[in-house]
Amino acid sequence: DDDDDGADKINGNRKTSLPPPLPLHPRHRVHLLFGANTDVGKSIVSSGLLGAASLAAKRDSTISQTKLNYIKPLQCGGSDESFVYSHNTNNSEKVFVAENNNGKPGDGLIKGHTLFTWQTPASPHLASRLESYPVSDDEVLSSLRKCWNQIVIDAEEGEKKSTTIIETAGGVLSPSSSSPLNHQINHSLSSSGSRSGMPNSTPKWKWSTQADLYSSLQLPVVFVGDPKLGGISVTLASLEALWSRGYHVDAVVFIEAAKTNSENDREGDIHFGEGNTEALREYIAMKSLRTGKKLIAQDSIVCLPELPPMPIPLNEWYESNEGSFLALHDLLWKRWNSRLLRQPSIS
Repeated sequence: DDDDDGADKINGNRKTSLPPPLPLHPRHRVHLLFGANTDVGKSIVSSGLLGAASLAAKRDSTISQTKLNYIKPLQCGGSDESFVYSHNTNNSEKVFVAENNNGKPGDGLIKGHTLFTWQTPASPHLASRLESYPVSDDEVLSSLRKCWNQIVIDAEEGEKKSTTIIETAGGVLSPSSSSPLNHQINHSLSSSGSRSGMPNSTPKWKWSTQADLYSSLQLPVVFVGDPKLGGISVTLASLEALWSRGYHVDAVVFIEAAKTNSENDREGDIHFGEGNTEALREYIAMKSLRTGKKLIAQDSIVCLPELPPMPIPLNEWYESNEGSFLALHDLLWKRWNSRLLRQPSIS
């Protein structure tokens, strides 16, 4: 029993197998959306991609044969689902419908699914401890698989195709939710003592990183890079963390950082987002040459214009970038179809 399969995890003297990957369906595309950090624009990109999927369905006259889904497994403070809703609704057509209190979604082109919620605007591992509401990795993955299976069943019953975005929380290595049921080797070690305001037992609630939490699903990734000064290192480190866990990154999106108003230097003239985008392209070219692997296609790395300053609404920004989001939508479907040619799927 000394030879352990690479797909197994060791927990003390107990060996447990990793869960199977999420089944791929030719007509039902699903991408995980990771970010280099919090506040890099994950929900903005999620909303734009779902809006583009809606526009593509109208463009291709397949609106009645299409279902779109937004899944937020872990939500701490606020509601990213509400943000996506607010930017995919207009006066003439309501295209986003959230689940009601009975967990039953209504009719609509886009449906939102927030699986676990805490009120504290903090990392999930901390919010779950502060609110004494533990959620284990197994519970997250079980709920996510159940949600995904229902999405496929509903779409298949209506003979429709679907696009689903699963938006993660924080950055690639940000903590997941804490739970005393998290006890495998990829979970954090217990802290000694507890912080003020937390129950004494909660430091024993362990957590894993976002990247480790979802790795068993083996889903392709849309990654949102950090466009700010210093963001190159964070972006590259995050991508390396994803690649080391077996993720395939289909696209990288930067949103140009807001310009500074410095009077003493030239920072206000520098477009850091464009610079970080070009730096990533150069890094990918170097790494691909060195390893012989095509990690990310050059046309899959894009930089969108900076957002308007608060409190200006984003409606015009989204409208002006419809072409970019549509191009990303088409590219992701191309990558999805190519992937299905190389590995088994469920018809």
